[in-house]
Amino acid sequence: MSDQAPRGAPPYQELGDAYHELLQALWYAHQVFASKGDAGREGVRIACQAVVRFIAVRHENPELAAPLLAVRQALQDWENGIETELLAKNPQEMERSRSGQKRHLKAMASACLEVLGDHMGLAAAARHVAKHVGAWSGIGAQAVTCTTVQNWRTEERAVPASANSPFWLMVADWRSRENPRAEVERLLRDGPPGIPKILEMPS
Repeated sequence: MSDQAPRGAPPYQELGDAYHELLQALWYAHQVFASKGDAGREGVRIACQAVVRFIAVRHENPELAAPLLAVRQALQDWENGIETELLAKNPQEMERSRSGQKRHLKAMASACLEVLGDHMGLAAAARHVAKHVGAWSGIGAQAVTCTTVQNWRTEERAVPASANSPFWLMVADWRSRENPRAEVERLLRDGPPGIPKILEMPS
């Protein structure tokens, strides 16, 4: 366990309680996996979520949950008929992906633009964000320009803040920090946590 709880973490659980909850959830996941008749997909999603919750209630590094969350999202996308980077043969060629991963990256880039716009003006912030986002893992072959990120922001802002959208939650969280601009600059530089690298295909 880290000395400080991750932001947004649920209440801390002692190891014995957390382990008991995990085993109960995994037993339920096994029952669904074996009996639902969907080739096990729902059971896999439940099992992934159970381990994610175990990591969360123990206040471990949230990035440890990233692969499990990616599997869960990929299965959900697949059932909705959406090609996802995790299961694609050539993910680096996915220019206009509608996957959950791509939606998350767009929301994060939009939140970066929203917060940086407070400090350097929207046009300058859009150019700055686009320069970094174009190099993020998971963006794929899509060209990211200042117009691109401004359009993403417009789409995200159309969702009411009361809907608890990831965009508004990230904006509120960053604006509550001691140095919002530094937090955003760090994310732009390092890239979003929990997003796997997509290697370029050899020419």
